[in-house]
Amino acid sequence: MSGKEFLDSNILVYCVDEDDKTKQQTARELIASLINTRTGRISTQTLQEFFNISVKKLKRNKSTVQKDVTDFADVFPVHINTVKDILTAITISIKNQLSFYDSLIIAAAKAEGCEIVYSEDLNDGQEMDGVKIVNPFRQE
Repeated sequence: MSGKEFLDSNILVYCVDEDDKTKQQTARELIASLINTRTGRISTQTLQEFFNISVKKLKRNKSTVQKDVTDFADVFPVHINTVKDILTAITISIKNQLSFYDSLIIAAAKAEGCEIVYSEDLNDGQEMDGVKIVNPFRQE
């Protein structure tokens, strides 16, 4: 077991989303834990989606979000997606009937040797290509 865990962009978004304090707290606690254990991973896609959603949906200042992107990249190893990742994502998309971009998150996590992807957008508990999806916001 590698113990590595991957963060989807929605976790980063909730970390800065002032409209949902409960999810914000959960996201911040998860991120802090992964920073402390040095097991968290993200990708260039995660950062791109975080920037786009933060600016467009949350209406945050681009310079502020740029600083957030820099901060996340400073505390987490960032996977740079490759052609191999794209081809793996296509295979995952076909096999699991997922969107390409969701599949690319799984492919990046797999490339980083992650066992878990934290995401609100994917099916909680589902396992794809050896990577388990965990929704940290699910109600027990």
